[in-house]
Formats: sequence, C-alpha cells, structure tokens
Amino acid sequence: MGTAFWQLSSQQYPGSVAGIFYSSPTVTSEGTKVSLPLGFVNENKLVFLDLNLENQVNEITYQGRTVPLFLYKGGEYSPLVIISTPSKKVISAIRVCEPCGSFSFHILDAKYLDCDTCRIKWDIETLEGISGGCPNFPPPRLISSFDDDIEIDLSPLGIKLRS
Repeated sequence: MGTAFWQLSSQQYPGSVAGIFYSSPTVTSEGTKVSLPLGFVNENKLVFLDLNLENQVNEITYQGRTVPLFLYKGGEYSPLVIISTPSKKVISAIRVCEPCGSFSFHILDAKYLDCDTCRIKWDIETLEGISGGCPNFPPPRLISSFDDDIEIDLSPLGIKLRS
C-alpha cells in the first residue's frame, strides 16, 4: 500500500484523488489524541495515518461495530483517514471498509469516497452509502476538531498510542 500503489490508483481511476500518508502526527502524552496540520489535509484532500498502538489490539468495538484491527499490520497500528470535503468540512474516521476488509480508498469525482478493493461508494460530505455491495458500513467517524491543526480524539476507541 505504499506510494507506488497510490500512483497506480490515481492513474487507474480518472478524476480521482489518491490518498497520501502523513508520517509525523503529534500524539498527546496520554496517548489518546493525535493532531496534524489542517493545511496538509486541505492541500491533499485525502490523508491516511498509521498510528502505532501501545499494545497490540485484535479488534475494537465502536459505535456498535467491531473493527478487525488484526487484519491491518497485525493489530499494532490503527489506520485512520482524514478527508477535506468540497464544502470545507473535515471528516476523520477509522480507515476500514468492513465488507471487504480493505484499508485503501480514493476520492472519486470530488463526490465519493471509493473503496479501492470492492468499489463501494460513500458520499464524501456525509459518508452515507451510495452504491456497492454493502454501503451501510462506511468508515466509522471519529470526533475531531480543528483550528490550525486537526485534533482527533481516540479515547472512545479504548486504545492508547505510542508517543
């Protein structure tokens, strides 16, 4: 899922915005919040974070859903996605497509978050399902706030990050 994959993805899906990894987020001393520059997200539109967990986690239960983290890097990381929408909203979520188990997305036609594996589409502004095999399972949204930086609260997930 490195850079070469995303370059291929952008070429493979015309009118798409490829995700880009942000590798140096700031983790609070408690290990329950993470932040990154709002400007980076606004510039790139679709940002991925891989957050190193303090302890390996097989799965988390959040919003009544079970997210299988063991499928992603052996449960040692929590994958997040941050989206800057055309209406200037910032959405943060757990980066997972539960129906197919993928952790890879792109923005299509500035309207949809599209799974690179099964091609489920969600509305980019609301994450409501549009089409695909099981559109009722969008990436679970997280609590975030922003000013100059975006701060994402991970405490409802019951996980701690390595600082």
